[in-house]
Amino acid sequence: MKQTLLFIIVILSGLNLTLAHPSQSSFEETTWNVIRERLFNGENAKAYRFEDDIRFQLIGANTHQDSAVFIQMIAELNDLLETIQIKMVETDPNFKLTIIHEAGGLSSSSRRQTSGSSIIYVDLKLGIPGTINEKETIKHIYYHTFRKLTEIYSPQHASTGYGGIFDSPKAADAEFKEIDKELLRKLYSTGFYENLKENTVRKFGYSYYLNLRFHKLLKIIPNALKAILILFGFMFFLSKAAKRKQNPGLFSYIKQRATILFILPFIFSFYRTSYTASDYDPLLLFSPTDFGINYLITFSYAVFILIVFYFTEPIFLKRIDNFVGKQAFIFLSTIIIPFLVSTTSLFIYILFWNKALLSGFSPLTFFTHDPSFLLKIIFVATLRVFYNIVNYRIQSMVNQKDVEIARMKALKNQAELNALHSRINPHFLYNSLNSIASLAHINADKTENMATGLSELFRYSINQEDKTFVTVAEELDMVKKYLEIEKTRFGDRLSYEINTNKDTLDKQIPKFLIQPLVENAIKHGLSKIKNSGKVRVETVKKGKDLILSVYDNGPDFPEEPVSGYGLQNLYDKLDIIYGNKASINWENGEQKQFRVTLKNQFEQ
Repeated sequence: MKQTLLFIIVILSGLNLTLAHPSQSSFEETTWNVIRERLFNGENAKAYRFEDDIRFQLIGANTHQDSAVFIQMIAELNDLLETIQIKMVETDPNFKLTIIHEAGGLSSSSRRQTSGSSIIYVDLKLGIPGTINEKETIKHIYYHTFRKLTEIYSPQHASTGYGGIFDSPKAADAEFKEIDKELLRKLYSTGFYENLKENTVRKFGYSYYLNLRFHKLLKIIPNALKAILILFGFMFFLSKAAKRKQNPGLFSYIKQRATILFILPFIFSFYRTSYTASDYDPLLLFSPTDFGINYLITFSYAVFILIVFYFTEPIFLKRIDNFVGKQAFIFLSTIIIPFLVSTTSLFIYILFWNKALLSGFSPLTFFTHDPSFLLKIIFVATLRVFYNIVNYRIQSMVNQKDVEIARMKALKNQAELNALHSRINPHFLYNSLNSIASLAHINADKTENMATGLSELFRYSINQEDKTFVTVAEELDMVKKYLEIEKTRFGDRLSYEINTNKDTLDKQIPKFLIQPLVENAIKHGLSKIKNSGKVRVETVKKGKDLILSVYDNGPDFPEEPVSGYGLQNLYDKLDIIYGNKASINWENGEQKQFRVTLKNQFEQ
């Protein structure tokens, strides 16, 4: 072999003399065609290549002359590869070539490590027996080394037919041609992908280029679109659940499910017509005519199934009390009913007979020619059950929150009422103690009577401390004790009367509702006049309403007596308990009065 190395180098340098010389245009197109057919398989967006410089280690060369062929090959490659450089190293290689001199035929084995489309490491072992000639040796070395600089796939459409290293499955059948060098030159050029796009779009169109590089993504996008449509349709359908009638009519039932009725036939029709997509035009996902026919038939089929659901499911669901049992029945009925409906859907087939024949559609082909139909029905059944479960959980959470909010509102109202009561009692105590103090040096008996009356009044207040409501009779009894205290203070200057309708005595009202009105009548009425003062308390039933009135003959009320009369707490109390079902009014003149109206307290 030593004496033949120079001869090998001469052969290497003269190989190009034996190459055919096709026209530049044909040569260019053949190169790009080989790249498209052999370096892409529809799954990879980029062709495999080294992105970092190659550290080439040769193991098994007997002499420096033995290494000459590889030095020559590396020199040639460095002239071809624009984006990387190749250099010989002794350690830490990322391309290791081992020559094994052995008996037998030519052999090869390799191991490669990649990251994405980038080749990280290659370990190539070549078995070269000493019995073969130099030309076969060179072909074997070049064939395997060149092919390890990228990843070679089977042609997507047909053999490229150029017969070079990248086209032949065996080294013995390959011819080393100039086009092989040009292919590597293009692959390892800085503008490889831009040039690939330009040539492919010019020759086949933009859709073909997208399919070449992004075929896998283009297959995912329609499925992702379907998933998004289902998700948004499901969420939209779920958001409208609270507004739906529990027992809708047939038209409302179908209308309520309009979103799903639109989305699912669209997806299934899209799925059924997607097989017509051209391999060379992935953007043409379906024939508009076929899609329209399939969608119309699928939509009609879905409406018919909904009608069957409407009339059959409630009959059985009424007999199932368990929530899990109901969902199991819905799941099974969603699977079984479409199969039953398909056997009675001949009218759809007849209605669209001619167009259906042209599009190859038949309701029965769902089962005979579309094995995935059952999976679709199971998917819809699962979606229905999932919707019911989610809706049930949401409704349970809403009900729980409503209960918590109602409880918190009741506690809040009770706290506010207690606060209002605590404001009333000190105010009343303040006025009463002032009255007692004013009599202390005048009349001991009256002072004692007032103190005793105040004690009884507070005993009543303490006994009713835990109550928010008292009867009208209990409230009037407390009002009478209060008036007796004030009568002790004013003597003959104060007279009062309490008139009640018997129907009103057992009605529940908030405690300390009438007393503040009586207190204001004395404080802002009787105390302002020199003549005798009169106070009259009345409780009257008027229709369904309970009317509580306090009359006095004092000066007229100002235009806005609330702030000056200390009645804000009364307004607050009525607003908390009754909202807009209670009102306060006042009148001046001969029938000067404060009137509280509690609506709908009686049944007619």
